[in-house]
Amino acid sequence: MLVRWIYISESRIPAANADKEVGDIVNFSMRRNRSIEVTGALLFTGLHFAQYIEGPAASVDALKISILRDPRHGEIKTIADGSLSHRHFLNWSLAYAGPSRFVANTIEAALDKAMHGGRNNIDRLVKLMTEFTIQGRS
Repeated sequence: MLVRWIYISESRIPAANADKEVGDIVNFSMRRNRSIEVTGALLFTGLHFAQYIEGPAASVDALKISILRDPRHGEIKTIADGSLSHRHFLNWSLAYAGPSRFVANTIEAALDKAMHGGRNNIDRLVKLMTEFTIQGRS
């Protein structure tokens, strides 16, 4: 059974270390996710993370536990989870667009709406994640 977990968290990474730390997270996660059949996307604004994780229930649960314990994340809020009929990020062990001011501003607005809105705002966030990651492969 496929499941998903979508969360938003506050970054606890000092700004001076952010590029390197997030790069390390992405590189490690790509390898790990491939090995446990997880796909998904990560967005980072400098202030917040938003991540969409999909795959076998046991794999997603293990990643969730790991992320909840990770000191680089604070105020983790689940915005959607549960069973899934198909993958949204089939070709991506971890899609990541990289940092940019435009991306950060666009994502921060979408994160705020997703945290305080209903299902339509969560669906818009997932669509935004797929649009930012459509150009490459992991």
